[in-house]
Amino acid sequence: MPVRRGHVAPQNTFLGIIIRKFEGQNRKFVIANARVQNCAIIYCNDGFCEMTGYSRPDVMQKPCTCDFLHGNHTDTHAISQVAQALMGSEERKVEITYHRKDGSDFQCYTHIIPVKNEEGVVMLFILNFDYVLEEGSSPFNHFKSSLLGSTSESNINKYSTINKIPLIALNFAERNNENKAQSPPSSENTIIAPKVKDRTHNVTEKVTQVLSLGADVLPEYKLQTPRMDRFTILHYSPFKAMWDWLILLLVIYTAILTPYSAAFLLNDREEQMRRECGYSCNPLNVVDFMVDIMFIVDIVINFRTTYVNLNEEVVSQPGKIAIQYFKGWFLIDMVAAIPFDLLIFGSGSDETTTLIGLLKTARLLRLVRVARKLDRYSEYGAAVLMLLMCIFALIAHWLACIWYAIGNVEKPYLEHKIGWLDNLGVSIGKRYNYSDPSSGPSIKDKYVTALYFTFSSLTSVGFGNVSPNTNSEKIFSICVMLIGSLMYASIFGNVSAIIQRLYSGTARYHTQMLRVREFIRFHQIPNPLKQRLEEYFQHSWTYTNGIDMNTVLKGFPECLQADICLHLNQDLLESCKAFHGATKGCLRALAMRFQTTHAPPGDTLVHSGDILTALYFLSRGSIEILKDDIVVAILGKNDIFGEMIHLYAKPGKSNADVRALSYCDLHTIQREDLLEVLDMYPEFADFFLKNLELTFDLRDENGKVHLHQMVQTQAYWVLCQNCMVSKHRWCPK
Repeated sequence: MPVRRGHVAPQNTFLGIIIRKFEGQNRKFVIANARVQNCAIIYCNDGFCEMTGYSRPDVMQKPCTCDFLHGNHTDTHAISQVAQALMGSEERKVEITYHRKDGSDFQCYTHIIPVKNEEGVVMLFILNFDYVLEEGSSPFNHFKSSLLGSTSESNINKYSTINKIPLIALNFAERNNENKAQSPPSSENTIIAPKVKDRTHNVTEKVTQVLSLGADVLPEYKLQTPRMDRFTILHYSPFKAMWDWLILLLVIYTAILTPYSAAFLLNDREEQMRRECGYSCNPLNVVDFMVDIMFIVDIVINFRTTYVNLNEEVVSQPGKIAIQYFKGWFLIDMVAAIPFDLLIFGSGSDETTTLIGLLKTARLLRLVRVARKLDRYSEYGAAVLMLLMCIFALIAHWLACIWYAIGNVEKPYLEHKIGWLDNLGVSIGKRYNYSDPSSGPSIKDKYVTALYFTFSSLTSVGFGNVSPNTNSEKIFSICVMLIGSLMYASIFGNVSAIIQRLYSGTARYHTQMLRVREFIRFHQIPNPLKQRLEEYFQHSWTYTNGIDMNTVLKGFPECLQADICLHLNQDLLESCKAFHGATKGCLRALAMRFQTTHAPPGDTLVHSGDILTALYFLSRGSIEILKDDIVVAILGKNDIFGEMIHLYAKPGKSNADVRALSYCDLHTIQREDLLEVLDMYPEFADFFLKNLELTFDLRDENGKVHLHQMVQTQAYWVLCQNCMVSKHRWCPK
């Protein structure tokens, strides 16, 4: 994916810098536009809302004199000082008493900071509020150094939103902790986060489901905890998952060491030393004994582990578990756990030693069970590639052990010493002396040479420096070549497909990008709009990874679609108080009708004069609202804009432009869809329309026609007839 070019359309980065700097220092502030009437407030942060008890819709577009905060204890002299500061162009700090929305008063310092362009004209006012107890000896020295006088050293950003405002680097110093006092408690309700224990439980179950090597685990199995004996183990428990991984490692150890021990160690001088020294003198014997014990313990655990029957029910009765295990893997697990070498240790005969080697290979039967459980990881391309390589190496290891066993069994009976072991001894200068058992190549030489031969044969290379000479060796070599051809076709033939699947996302991106460029070339899209199209496509692909949510949802039943949409819109439905009175069914209906929109910086979401066909909920990023290229509002997370649909008969026209300041995510719902839901749930309609607060109303005032203004006119009856046709029962008659 190519490097993103960044912002391709002009943006008002100045306001974004101010907001980020102030928000990062937990300040309480508002921003007012000095170019509009009454210096209307275009942005207020959450700290100011918590301080005053007013919501953002209550504050937006109010005069920055903050008349709505005045009360009986507000001093008239302080009010005049604030007004004089807003009429002038100098910074001023005023101590004043304000009143919250609930009527309680608080004393604070209001710091009024004018922001000028390079011509010295005041463009913005920043009002910062601090409780008197929070104020230190020199609270705003850094305000002066960063804002005042910054015009002389800044470049002019000639954007259409705010003309000739310099890009000011706001570097506010952090206050000392000892100068901070606790703010008075907010009047808003406290939101209690979920318990840590509950979150940990959910994470543990998810990790267990991924790591589990037992039976398939479905979420439905855990909706109801089964009643069971206290010694019974749940098949999806963390302990069982970790135990399965431990057994997997022991099976891998057995798959490697058992053939090697049976072929190279038995009937050799190490075996003779073991007989003379005792069973416990060899570390491998001790490890094998511990592995046998772990396999026996695994059998006991399997007798106490729940399983899922054909009816998708968790079975926890010990009797049924035992019957199920007896019918399944008990015989294989039992044979793999028998310590044959310990049971017949000390017999001393060659036949017994050979029998031990053959019986120990029965442990490899456990690989069948492991292979079936590893199927669940087949969807991961990298894991499959690594697994195939390991399987290829493991089979080469087994064939190397067989290759050595053939040569070792034939060697004493050959009249002419032409076996591959004799040739190996000659080539490396370690000839066999049949009167001396310790003569000939070492075990390391024999194993490495055997492994080299099997790898070269399986890959169809065959250099010929290790070659079969006897009939038995030639027959085995033919079998190895047949196996190698099948493995080469099945394993390495799929490598290209696996690698292609790993890069399938990149291939899909380039395919879609080619279509966009072909569209641009065919329709001769001009360069600025072309850059915006490509930037939006790159951002959308990065955010969604090329997944079309609507296409994915169509593949599921409608009930499951509702659950998915409810999850995707959960944050919005929980944070917006207008939806708090909805039932579960109503929330599902709303979630099905919400659509998510992604917008890059500089993208215009709504143009002045557009029909307001939807209600917009901002969930990420920030946007600016402009009238005649003048910023009248800046909205952030959880803000709502559009129009009050219940006050108008028909959708109105937008009175402003809405432009993204940063990468934004918006939840939109069409007007007709919302009216349909309100009609289906009339008990929710009253609550929703009463608690819906628009942060900014985009409807053009010139075209406003309220329903209650039409009561005494003939048009009212026409409107009611339209509402009756649409069955909008909540419409006031």
